[in-house]
Amino acid sequence: MAQFEIKDGVAIIPDGTTEIEWGAFKNCSSLESVTIPESVTKIGYGAFYGCTSLKSITIPNSVTEIGGSAFDGCTSLENITIPDGVTEIGGSAFYGCTSLKSITIPELVTEIGVHAFTGCASLKSVTIPELVTKIEVCTFEGCTSLESIVVADGNSVYDSREGCNAIIETTTNTLIQGCKTTVIPEGITEIGIYAFRDCPSIENITIPDGVTEIASEAFYGCTSLKSITIPNSVNKIGSYVFKGCTSLENITIPEGVTKIGERAFEGCTSLKSITIPELVTEIGIFAFRDCTSLKSIIIPEGVTEIGDSTFYNCSSLESITIPECVTEIGEAAFRYCTSLKSIIIPEGVTEIKACTFEGCTSLKSITIPKSVKKI
Repeated sequence: MAQFEIKDGVAIIPDGTTEIEWGAFKNCSSLESVTIPESVTKIGYGAFYGCTSLKSITIPNSVTEIGGSAFDGCTSLENITIPDGVTEIGGSAFYGCTSLKSITIPELVTEIGVHAFTGCASLKSVTIPELVTKIEVCTFEGCTSLESIVVADGNSVYDSREGCNAIIETTTNTLIQGCKTTVIPEGITEIGIYAFRDCPSIENITIPDGVTEIASEAFYGCTSLKSITIPNSVNKIGSYVFKGCTSLENITIPEGVTKIGERAFEGCTSLKSITIPELVTEIGIFAFRDCTSLKSIIIPEGVTEIGDSTFYNCSSLESITIPECVTEIGEAAFRYCTSLKSIIIPEGVTEIKACTFEGCTSLKSITIPKSVKKI
């Protein structure tokens, strides 16, 4: 591996160098500025990883490849121009560049890797060029200042129809990336995985009729989300969908939903009420864990199992109705439900598992059926 000199915070890369190799400047916290000579064609994996003082870098047009994690953790980097000849931006290439305010993605880029711009909290706008045909998941996760997303006209795979400030996969009508100013247009059928994850400025959003699925982690960590309108066309709510939406107070789940995914509402500390539709047959583990404001809930007749830690630390929960068809209650299902006063376990349950009612300090009455053989 070539050795490069750093003098007074400036990297000296000799003319004739063709590649900045893997980890060449990794964790060089004193590095402030780099000028890469015209002879370089490749910036390798992790080349400038963790260069926390790097503020300025000049990349010549000779560079055609930027490897994964190339600038990962360069928290002082504010602006960068990617050369016109680059066709792929590697996974995590700019991960955690928290000061990065603007970036221009060249016209020849066809692929943007997973987590390429994750955690770029100062990035305000992004334009996806016409030739991009692959955007991996979590590409812009945690870009909390992002307010403008535009897909170039003529892109064959993605669009940002009606000025919606989102990236939509055209053939499937799946919204794969939104931001705090997104307006979900008509015609969308799915809110994709991670679509709005960690968008802390979103306060309310309306999902249009025709959407059938809200995929896993779609609104995970949207801490300011107070109101969301979900149409009756939605029949699937994935795992972790609203986890950590600490401002969400009320939500109505559409009648066609049959399953609530695991950890779907975990940590929704302001959630006071929720109506679970009659067609729901499965509530995932940890689904309502740490919903500390939830006071009451009715579980539909079709549910046969209450999973592990489903209502763990629902400290305001005073009453719950468990239907007769429930045959299994998971471990720690009601642990630390400190306001729960009474509960009736239905006939058919054969076991009360470990920690099921641990910490239920207000529990005065519990009805245990003859079917229970093990406590």
